[in-house]
Formats: sequence, structure tokens, C-alpha cells
Amino acid sequence: MIVTAVVLWGAVILATAFVVYARLIEPENLQIRHIEVHLSHLPSQLEGLRVAHLSDFHCRRQRSIQRRMRRAVRETRHHQPDLVLITGDLAHGSENMEYVGPLVTDLDAQYGVYAVLGNHDWDCTLSDYLYGTPEPAVSWERWQQSLAQTNIRILENTHCTLSINDQVVVVAGVGDPSCGRDDLPATIEGTESADLRILLSHSPDVIDLPQAGWADLILAGHTHGGQCRLPGLGSIWAPVWRFRKRAAGLIRFDDTWCHVSRGVGAGVEARFLCPPEVVIMTLMREEAKM
Repeated sequence: MIVTAVVLWGAVILATAFVVYARLIEPENLQIRHIEVHLSHLPSQLEGLRVAHLSDFHCRRQRSIQRRMRRAVRETRHHQPDLVLITGDLAHGSENMEYVGPLVTDLDAQYGVYAVLGNHDWDCTLSDYLYGTPEPAVSWERWQQSLAQTNIRILENTHCTLSINDQVVVVAGVGDPSCGRDDLPATIEGTESADLRILLSHSPDVIDLPQAGWADLILAGHTHGGQCRLPGLGSIWAPVWRFRKRAAGLIRFDDTWCHVSRGVGAGVEARFLCPPEVVIMTLMREEAKM
């Protein structure tokens, strides 16, 4: 009986500690991660270009979320990237878009701040389908208006052409594949001659689209890294159609690299071995590894 009681109490204590850590501690442990991405066809003039990748703010009235967003913005500015790229879910539902603008007004970079919208920004979630109200769907124009006082440019199945060190850099943003809003052919039309091609997508499942190989670098989010990861197993679940390895980190297919962010926030505030992150990546030529 004593042994059984000790085991049961031990299990209760461990379970309580896990819940406290996963709910209250790790979600607040925002990490600033520096990585190098070695691209096969990167011109020498663009070597060393620094890109900040942010994703999944899930902004809402909750103070802890807003506090973490302010820190993410502050840390991004501190590291002075050349480009800031955001891969969706700025708000946790369009009803919260009013909170986003004031928290991201300080985001800036020499070559601009670009974003795509995610499924929560479009109210395209299971709960929205099950319990949504019959109000008109949120529009791209409303999002543009809500961010009008910021430096963020939203890309929705379109692209922007930049000149960096006399090289043509295309930043393209495809509509969220998880909502069926994607039109990648229209997004990249007329960009074949660019010296560097970066594609923003909320979902990493953009990899499966036939034209995905157009990109030298794909940035995505949506998965929150799986939120809870187990040693040796990694993510036990992530909202991707194929392969749990797409939940977080760098993935290579052919000559394209894809980086999937663990995000800054989440809809459900619980993480284990998967802390939120801001990623500062430096682009390098592949032969520089040798």
C-alpha cells in the first residue's frame, strides 16, 4: 500500500509539474535563434543578407501574448536584419486584428517588412466553421487598413521586387494553402529571372505544390513546431498533411530550403521542449561551407 501510494503521489506531482511548466513557463521562454542558410545559387553580392523570420503571433487581448510580441519586436529591431518576413496568424481571429498594429509599429528593416496572412487571420479554423457567426468574411482590405500605420506590407498571391546590392530579389507571398487560398502560379508570374527568390507561406504544405521549386528559400509557420515535442520522437502532432518533420526547422528538397518557425505565440498556450522563437537567418553561398 505504501509503495502504491508513493507511486501515485509521484505521478500526481510529475503531472502537476508538467502542466505548470508547459502552460506557464516554456511559453514565456522566447528564444532568439541565429542560423545560417546555405543556398545553391546565391549571388556573392547577396551573401551575408540577414533575414528575420517571425510567425504566429496569435495576438489577442491576453497580456502575456502582447508582452511576448513586444519582446519579439524589440529583439528583432535589436539585431537589425535587412529584411523582416512574417508568415501568418498575426491575430487569433480577425476580431483581434485591432490589437496587432500598435504592437508591431516598431518593426522595420532596410529592405522592408513583408507578411502573409494565416488561417486564423482569415477565420478559417474548425471552430470558426462549427461556431462562427453569419457576419461577412474578413477582407484583405480590412487587414490592410488595420496595418496602415505600420511598415508591414501584406502579400496575398502577389510578390514584391527589390534591388539589393544591384541584385534582383523577389519576395513572394502565397495565400494560405491550409485555407485553399493559394494561387502560386499567379504569385510568382514574371519572376523567373530574379537573382534570389523567397516565398512566404503560412503552411509548410506549400512544398507539395508543383511550382514550389521556384523558390530558393521558403519561409512558413502554422505548426508552432508541434508545441509539444518528445525526446527522440520530436513533434507528436502538427497540422501538416505529410511528414511530421515539417513541424519545425530547416527542410531541404532539391535546391530549395524551407524554414518552418515554431512561432511567437499559439492558440493554446502550452509548449514542451518547443519554446517560441524569433529566427535571425544569414544567407550564405553553399560553397562557403567547404
